[in-house]
Amino acid sequence: MNEIYLIRHGKSPANDRDPAFSNIGSPLDRVGEQQVDELSCEFEETLGVKPSQYVGSVAVSEYMRARQTADRVGFQNADIVPLINEATIPPELLAKGLIVAKHQKERWAPDEVRERAALFLDAVSLGELAYEYYFTHGLFIAAVKLQLSERYKQRGDTFPYTFDDKRGYVPDLATITKLTVQE
Repeated sequence: MNEIYLIRHGKSPANDRDPAFSNIGSPLDRVGEQQVDELSCEFEETLGVKPSQYVGSVAVSEYMRARQTADRVGFQNADIVPLINEATIPPELLAKGLIVAKHQKERWAPDEVRERAALFLDAVSLGELAYEYYFTHGLFIAAVKLQLSERYKQRGDTFPYTFDDKRGYVPDLATITKLTVQE
């Protein structure tokens, strides 16, 4: 059993427009920087971790906002792990701008990100991805929870995470999601 933390990046200009999902170079904006500063305090106060003194590496997606979040929180060593990148959204859905609503209503995530989420969970449970902290994106985190809920259901276990009425499994910006991944 592995306990991991999925951290959603702070706000970036990409979060204000539909192409957020394909905008790899969008940096944190001023609000995102403030969110990440608060997130840094949360690591210390809630998790008892001082990021600047953390000796291991953290995993970050290829997207600038995720990398900047890990850096600004204070982690010194980050490895880029493309497996945890943002979801690729079909153009017809991007045009409608209803991604979170579709996820919430249908417990949906794009097939490609669900497949990566399944690979991610397998890699974590097998010890092939041995990070404790993963700086990633909202829809990737939602897809991981969707995949994890299916695994709990197959085992006949109760899934311990709540599906929110407004956001589904998509966490707010600059938040930490603790997950337990079983073999």
